[in-house]
Amino acid sequence: MRGRGARAGAVVDAVLPSALALVFAAGLGVFVVWPVGRVMITSLEGDAGFTLANYAAFLRTRYYLLSLRNSLILATAVTAVTLIVGFAIAMAATRGPRWLRGPVRTASLLPLIAPSYIFGVALIILGGRRGLVNVALGTDFRLLGWPGVILGQALTLFPLAYLMIENVLATVDRTLEDSASDLGAGDIRVLRTITVPLVAPGLVRAGLMVFALSMADFATPAILGGGVAFLAQDALLLVIGAEFNLRLASVLSVVLMVPSLVVFLAQHGWLVGRSYVTVTGRGAAAEPRRAVPAVDVPCLLLALVACLAVLLPMTVVGLGAFTRFVGVNNRLTLEHFANIRGLHSLDLSLRMAGASAVAVAGLGLLLAYLLARTPFPGRRLVEFVALLGFALPGTVLGIGYVLAFNEPPLHLTGTFWILVLSCLFHYLAVAVETGLGKLAQLDPSLEEASTDLGASRLGTFVRIVFPLTGTAFLAALTYAFVNSMLTLSAIVFLISPGREPASSVIFAFARQGELGVASAISLLLMTVVLIALGVIRAVARGSGRLVLGAAG
Repeated sequence: MRGRGARAGAVVDAVLPSALALVFAAGLGVFVVWPVGRVMITSLEGDAGFTLANYAAFLRTRYYLLSLRNSLILATAVTAVTLIVGFAIAMAATRGPRWLRGPVRTASLLPLIAPSYIFGVALIILGGRRGLVNVALGTDFRLLGWPGVILGQALTLFPLAYLMIENVLATVDRTLEDSASDLGAGDIRVLRTITVPLVAPGLVRAGLMVFALSMADFATPAILGGGVAFLAQDALLLVIGAEFNLRLASVLSVVLMVPSLVVFLAQHGWLVGRSYVTVTGRGAAAEPRRAVPAVDVPCLLLALVACLAVLLPMTVVGLGAFTRFVGVNNRLTLEHFANIRGLHSLDLSLRMAGASAVAVAGLGLLLAYLLARTPFPGRRLVEFVALLGFALPGTVLGIGYVLAFNEPPLHLTGTFWILVLSCLFHYLAVAVETGLGKLAQLDPSLEEASTDLGASRLGTFVRIVFPLTGTAFLAALTYAFVNSMLTLSAIVFLISPGREPASSVIFAFARQGELGVASAISLLLMTVVLIALGVIRAVARGSGRLVLGAAG
């Protein structure tokens, strides 16, 4: 009997990895490749078969060309602003006064736990026609339009730039800068010729990521655009608006896809073959870094302005949640929190985010283990497709899911599970990359020893690999939960009456001008996210594995 059991276990060990790899390949094919393929196919569909007429109509329509131009200008402007602000905050958080570093970091990361469009709500309250600024000063200043959209997107995206730049800046050997100063270089020249070039990987990655996210964002332009045309917003209206033209919406989605794919190719082309090594086996000088007022003071001032620019809108949203209409009717009220539609949407968001986060963390870590430890045909292709789901704009995936799953054999449109699946395959890449990074630190001999002692591959994964990669699991769980709670770009196409997550409800109330209800639901949503982060952090502490920077 023992011999049969051993042989059966050996067969399972031999077959299980290949079977799991096949399941993952099939899942990625159905829920990533097929929706994207449906978008591309639909963009080429005509009444008499495949045609380029849809693309020709796009190129002939001056309005859509204007939208494309506006989107490119917006993305360029927002990228420039976020890189400057992100670099200044990274300098202040790593090299500024020690007593200010913590508060600067905390304030800078607050937008990561808030819906991106919350700043749109706040900026309308502040700078709308009857906003606080105009009421207080008796002016007719209008924030809607270009100023509002640029400011709203910059407030949403600069934390991402800050995190990516700080990650690189913190490892730069400061003796290189001090040596240049000792040789007679001025402070600005040291910044231009030493610091910025060494931080180039973080700057390039942050800039390209911000550019792609700005192009794909439709929520901020829809709230603050004031009639200015942007491509992502037009794609949304072609699906959920009165015109309802899926073919033209698919064309716009393909156009939106191009920047997202180009940025990753450009990133690879820029960084390949270049060396930015500053961390070596030799210890750095122990002397504290000298003060550089010409650089440190402007960076610190800009960082403080950015932090105030974050705290002010969030404070306004808090006031808006507890007043009739902040700035116009300041009578305190709790009626905004009693909105049944909003409370139901929070419950749905919590269930959706919980299910997708557990699936992302568990399946992502398992896929990372297969990719790192099991050679199988098409391994690189599977990894590429997993990353593709994250690289594509949510607008593309949302329209792709509408096209792919609106009819048998997989009629999922309007169900709870299509929301979970869209989040799962959009954020799966984060768990895979986190898991691969953690597994690269683990010596395979640990798993080999477990196998030599008679444990199966599955048993080795459960008892050895999973406990040692627990931090990666918790980090992916945190990221997927927070982003699933706040996401809007894909699910706005997939909602149905009675199944509206909180993010889409806030967006709808904001567009309708019901800013009090939008503020109240936003406040509740951020509270739920903070509580969930506290629970995850407590679990991490209790298990002895603190996930550093889990909120990021």
